[in-house]
Amino acid sequence: MQTEERTPARVTGTTIGYLYVCPRELWFFQNHIEMEHTSDLVSMGKLLHEESYNREKRKERPIDERNLVDFIDKDGILHDVKSSPSMQKAHEMQMLYYLYLLKQKGAPNRKGVINYPRQRRTVEVELTPEQEHEVEEAIQEVKRISDLPTPPDIAFMKICKSCSYMELCWS
Repeated sequence: MQTEERTPARVTGTTIGYLYVCPRELWFFQNHIEMEHTSDLVSMGKLLHEESYNREKRKERPIDERNLVDFIDKDGILHDVKSSPSMQKAHEMQMLYYLYLLKQKGAPNRKGVINYPRQRRTVEVELTPEQEHEVEEAIQEVKRISDLPTPPDIAFMKICKSCSYMELCWS
């Protein structure tokens, strides 16, 4: 019996965020079933990202070969631009993951800021030892879910109504 070769799970800021939004969406994304290109909300988010903070000269700065942060300000603080705080926990964990990566690379413990330009709101995030442990647990959970042979079962959530995977999950 031939078994299918699976590539190791990619852990990125995006996958950490998906873990806190929907494990099923994470599984689809990790298994190369990507529906974001069909979503008007994703398109609007990209436009908001492109149009916000135009004065920042250092937009989309790489942390490593798989992770980009939206911009780094003159004080060296990471910024991530989001359209709505409705998934704030996912956004915070994504930023904490970026800070964790930088710490692993020897950069000093930094702060990050999540910017919600439509609400004119910011949220500061700082990597503490407790949050570092939470990030490490999230990394393991991303790998566990990614390695499942089929997507995890989930209950219908309010966010499903606007998800680009809704038809795939619930048809």
